[in-house]
Amino acid sequence: MLRTMNGVTARNLPPSAFAPVMATGIVSQGLAAVGAPRLSGVLLAVAVVLYGGLLAGLVWRVARYPREVAADLRDPARLFGFFTFVAGSDVLAVRLAAGPARAAAAALPVLAIPVAVLLLGCVAFMAHRLGAGGMVRRADGIWFLCVVGIQSAVLAVAALAPGRARPAEALGWAAGVLLYAAVATVVACRLARFGVRPRELSPPYWITMGACAISLLAGARLVHQGFGIPHLQAVIRVALIALWGWATCLLPPLLAAGIWRHLLHRVPLRYEPAWWTIVFPTGMYAVSTSALGEAEGIHRLVLLGHLAVWVALGVWSLVAAGLVRTRCHWTAAANSGQKPGQEI
Repeated sequence: MLRTMNGVTARNLPPSAFAPVMATGIVSQGLAAVGAPRLSGVLLAVAVVLYGGLLAGLVWRVARYPREVAADLRDPARLFGFFTFVAGSDVLAVRLAAGPARAAAAALPVLAIPVAVLLLGCVAFMAHRLGAGGMVRRADGIWFLCVVGIQSAVLAVAALAPGRARPAEALGWAAGVLLYAAVATVVACRLARFGVRPRELSPPYWITMGACAISLLAGARLVHQGFGIPHLQAVIRVALIALWGWATCLLPPLLAAGIWRHLLHRVPLRYEPAWWTIVFPTGMYAVSTSALGEAEGIHRLVLLGHLAVWVALGVWSLVAAGLVRTRCHWTAAANSGQKPGQEI
């Protein structure tokens, strides 16, 4: 992982550096739900260590290199990566809220939510600057991270302030769903108009499914808490079924895209940091499917979600192994005086 305590490396810390925290945190949540507390605890510890190191690197970068950070916030290809900090903080807060570290968990959304508001303002400014045509040309799967950031905040607030769902949470959830529809429209227009080359069809397109799944999970948690307006709860339940159906329908084309990219067009299948954007949607799909099954009393969905948790753990293990292997090669190259092939 990134040597965030080193000033040079912190300067190059990518905006999406918190993706491993998101992925590890949601898989830890899933393992806790299926009754594997030890494995869940191990992954939670990994997520906390990663978060601490990356947060130190991010704070150092913002304080020491503000111009680079400002440039990233203006770059449509890098701006949305900052939402991994928001989602990573909130996902970790939800997991910590279920244990004795509730006070520490409460501090994380205090950091994340103001950052989310700032980033949404940057997104609005970017949309105004690019215009409709520019947005269609630049749209990418990573843009769905703004939806993940909003819905993760809804989940964190619901976990840390249990009780009847509040109007602000319902409005936040609805805003996230509408934003998902807007981003999906722009990305679909981009794919239809300009197509996509094999190397461009990168793992972040899985966030299309992950953003849908986290919207499903946030809605299921709100339904579980209950609303004062019965008709609103009924509408949300219908929306949840539609979200689960859409997330499930996205799985075959996403898998087929990977086959098309790596087998048919022979794009090398090697570790890259973007692979964490496959782990998070897989884990989120598992947890949200179980939550929907519990909310609607559908036992088969609960079982499907529990099975998917183990699939998510397998994907996490493969990506983590790839990271360790690449990191070892990078260290060996650095020690031998060669130029490292990739910063991770």
